[in-house]
Amino acid sequence: MRVADIMTTEVTTLGPRATLAEAAEELRLGRIRHLPIVDKDGVLVGLITHRDMLRAQDQLDQPIERFMPTDIKTVGPETAAHEAAYVLLRYPIGCVPITDDRGVLVGIVTESDFVRIAYTKLGGRVPVDEIEHEELESERV
Repeated sequence: MRVADIMTTEVTTLGPRATLAEAAEELRLGRIRHLPIVDKDGVLVGLITHRDMLRAQDQLDQPIERFMPTDIKTVGPETAAHEAAYVLLRYPIGCVPITDDRGVLVGIVTESDFVRIAYTKLGGRVPVDEIEHEELESERV
């Protein structure tokens, strides 16, 4: 199994000059914990996480580029999925951005993606999409 087989390709991103407040809103609206930061050409230049936002709560008017880590661990889409899982285990991160050979962001793999795979491989019978739909519906009530 390759990373391309499991990665999410519709990734919410922001530019480095967006504010932390904009990042917080994107994280909240998208119900996500990781927000890749890309330049005008789509090249990955950093990453902001929910945890980063908690640390910078009193500086929401500041640009993301002042707070984002830039030493991001990435893999390519043809990388074996187990290698991306190793990156998650080896480093204290919750996602692995997927970039092409030019550094352009093409997708993302998160811990949740691997939990979904484990769920299925361990005998989970309800399709994960149905579980997610039920969770969203229960939150609306």
